[in-house]
Amino acid sequence: MNMTCAILAGGNSKRMGRDKATLPVGTKLLINRVYDEAKKVFKDIIVISNHHSSITGIDAPIFKDILPVQSPIVGIVSALLYADTPYVFVLPCDVPFVSEQSIKYMMDKVHGEDLIIPRSKGGYEPLYAIYGKSCIPYLFKLIAQNNLKVRDLLTYISVRELGEHPYFTNSGYSVFTNINAVDDLAIIENQEGVADKMSPRLKANKPAGTGYDLQDKESSMISRKQGIIH
Repeated sequence: MNMTCAILAGGNSKRMGRDKATLPVGTKLLINRVYDEAKKVFKDIIVISNHHSSITGIDAPIFKDILPVQSPIVGIVSALLYADTPYVFVLPCDVPFVSEQSIKYMMDKVHGEDLIIPRSKGGYEPLYAIYGKSCIPYLFKLIAQNNLKVRDLLTYISVRELGEHPYFTNSGYSVFTNINAVDDLAIIENQEGVADKMSPRLKANKPAGTGYDLQDKESSMISRKQGIIH
């Protein structure tokens, strides 16, 4: 399927204390781990960021948010407007366990829905999801209402929800796991040793909206125009 990958790198990284995307993680910058995995699947990759004009090792155009509102929902709608393809696979810049296998699995589940989104034990994963351009007017509607919760988009669109699946784990960790603090990075020596060197704090404190210990389940199709999906 013709699809663009958009890597969101415009967050403030408040808990990290500095730009998260360009932090060195072993032999690579954190965003390069995501970019290098995405390159295995996508011909078209873009980066959405207000903080960078270029990033070492990233051979992809970098676009700014289309609105002066600091929120992932603005990054998503910006990616959809910049992309030349009907669908955009959105990824955050801080998921070191992102995998080619999980990306391809999700792409194979697109059958005309507006949104293809995993739902892990922690909840929906809107920053590791596939959005159709059909989502654009509803994203703008939410922004106009000052509602910056991506979950509320599900009220208006057709959704394919993907349940827990082995492809959503990589080296024993959820592909949705994101890095928030410096100590999560300091003991990751290189890409091959990520699983063994991950911070004990990250293992113990499982953030909301992140899947762990995933088991194989059938994906379920949900098409609703009214009401939030539970």
